Amino acid sequence: MGLSELTLTLTIGLASWSDWRERKIYNRLLLPAFMLALVFNSWDRGLSGLSATLMGAGVGMALLIIPFVMGGMGAGDVKFLAVIGAFGGVDFVIKSFLYGAIIGGLIAAVLLARRQALTATLIKFLLMLPFLIRPQELHESISSAGQEKFPYGIAMALGTLVVMFLP
Repeated sequence: MGLSELTLTLTIGLASWSDWRERKIYNRLLLPAFMLALVFNSWDRGLSGLSATLMGAGVGMALLIIPFVMGGMGAGDVKFLAVIGAFGGVDFVIKSFLYGAIIGGLIAAVLLARRQALTATLIKFLLMLPFLIRPQELHESISSAGQEKFPYGIAMALGTLVVMFLP
């Protein structure tokens, strides 16, 4: 494990901890991590490393910007995925995002089942499918769902670890 991977692992560990404990992922963690990703990738691969860092961060941010704007997650989650992308590049951040989404969905299902709300939520979701006609109703539904939050940074961190350590 190189210095870049070690730094990313430490960053996702600290981000997960703060997200779990305080429901926040702090800029004072993410900004230095982003700067280190820039340095490491530029040092290792020169201009192509710098480009990969910026492209990965941009794609990471783009993947979560709509859920953020709709009120489904916080800005820390968006910046956290951007930092993950800065370390690993575009393919890495897309895979981390997809695995994180699967893990996040499983966590949400378990939490809903524990609250005995899984069936009711699934029915409500199926009834909301015509939301494509009425985007305002989708926004209201997402806002009310936001009252039942869990630290999504943990799901993203686990998704990233899957990409890092599983072939």
